[in-house]
Amino acid sequence: MNTNEFIEDLNNRFFKGELSSQFQDKLQQLPIDRPDVFAFVQRMFGFMSSAGIPAKDMSVLIGEILGTLLARILPGAWEGRVPPITIPGRHAMIDQYIKTNPWITSGSKSMLDIGCGFPPHTTKETADYLFDWKITGVDTSLPVYLIYDAEGNYATLDENKSTVYFQPAIPSVENWNKLLNNASATKSRFENLLVELLNKSNNDSDSFPRLENNPIKTYETDKLSFIQGGIGLMDIESNDVIRCFNVLYYFDDTFFENALKWFAENTSEGGIILIGGNWSLSTECYYNVYQKNGNQLITKEFAFSLDCICPFGIVAWYANHDDDRQKAELVKYISVIRKDKSFMGAFYAFHDAQRVKYGICPRDNQGNYGVVDPSIEPLYLWHLVSKVLNELNESGLNQKAVDVLNNAGLKARVNEVGHVAVEPC
Repeated sequence: MNTNEFIEDLNNRFFKGELSSQFQDKLQQLPIDRPDVFAFVQRMFGFMSSAGIPAKDMSVLIGEILGTLLARILPGAWEGRVPPITIPGRHAMIDQYIKTNPWITSGSKSMLDIGCGFPPHTTKETADYLFDWKITGVDTSLPVYLIYDAEGNYATLDENKSTVYFQPAIPSVENWNKLLNNASATKSRFENLLVELLNKSNNDSDSFPRLENNPIKTYETDKLSFIQGGIGLMDIESNDVIRCFNVLYYFDDTFFENALKWFAENTSEGGIILIGGNWSLSTECYYNVYQKNGNQLITKEFAFSLDCICPFGIVAWYANHDDDRQKAELVKYISVIRKDKSFMGAFYAFHDAQRVKYGICPRDNQGNYGVVDPSIEPLYLWHLVSKVLNELNESGLNQKAVDVLNNAGLKARVNEVGHVAVEPC
C-alpha cells in the first residue's frame, strides 16, 4: 500500500472520507519506509474516531505534526530508545495537584519522578515549587556530555562520545525538521563539535557553543538528586509520590501492569502514584491516580484537561500500542461528552471563537480547523494554547463536561486543578 492509498483508507475508515484536502496533503509526507509511523497514525486515528472526533476537527497543524515531525520523534528514529523530550512548564499543573492533593497521608514529602528527561526542566521546577520536598529524578538517558551548538540547539552524548539525543533550542516543527532532515549528519556534527570543545582550553559557560561534563550534577541540591535507571531496574527507598508522565505510552499493557507492581513496592503506605501524559504548559493532560492502601493500589481517579476533547497537538492521543489502557479510558469519557449535543454546541460556540481570536487553526470556509497564523512565534504558540485551556475552564465548560458525565451515570468532579476527573463507580 502506497502513501496515497494509506491516507485514502484511513480517511474512509475513520472519518467518513471527510478529511480536508489540506490535512491529507500534509499526510503525504509520511515516510513510506517507516511501518512504525504508518501503524502509529492508524492507531491514533482509531482512538480519535472512537472518541467521536470528526474530520472537521482535524486541523492542518495536526496534519503537519503527523506528516513532518512524527517519524523523527518516535523510538524508531532513535535506534529504539525512548527520546528524552523535555519542555519547561510541562508538569506545572501536576505540581499543583500534588501540593493540594488531600489523599496523601504518608507524610514524609518525598517524590520519585520517572522519566525526568534531560535537561531535567520539569523535575527542577517541581523541586522549586515543592520546596520542602525531597525530589529524585530518574531517567535511562542521563548524559555524560551535554553540548550546545552556536544556535543553542543541544545534544546529549554517552561515555563513548556518541550522540544519544538532540533537540532544537525552540522545539517547533520547523526547527525539529532542520535538525532531523538528515539525522546522521546532525549526529556527526554534534560529535565533531564535542571533540572540538574537549580540545578547547577555555570553555565559556555562558556562551554558545559550549560543553558541560556530567551535566546532571549542576542541577543537584540537598533536596534534588538524580539516578540513571529505569522502571524495575533499580533499588530505591519508598516515596510518598511517584510521578511517571510521558513514559508508559511507549510500552504495551503488560509493561504497564508490571510497572504498577513495581510502583506499589516503592510507594509508602498512604502515598500516591500518578501516571499519564501531557504537553507544553500542562496542555493535553491526562492521568490515572492511585493510592497505596494496605499494600494494594486503589484507583482514585482518572483525570484529563478539557482540551483533550479538541486538541491542538497529538499528545492526548499518542500511543505506541493498540492495548494502551489510558487511551481506552480517555476514549470512554470523551465519547460520552461528545455525544451530548447541548454541551458540544456550547463548547464549539466558545472554542471556535477562541481559535479565531488567537489565530490558532480557526475554521476555514469549509468548516474545517485550518492553519496557525504565521505571525505567531513557535515558542509563543503553546502559551496561547495554555491560555485557551484556562479560558475554557474559567467559562465553566469543565463543570458542564462533568455534569454530562454524571448524567450518564458516572461519578465525576472538577478536581483541584480544574481537570475533569472520574472516580471509580
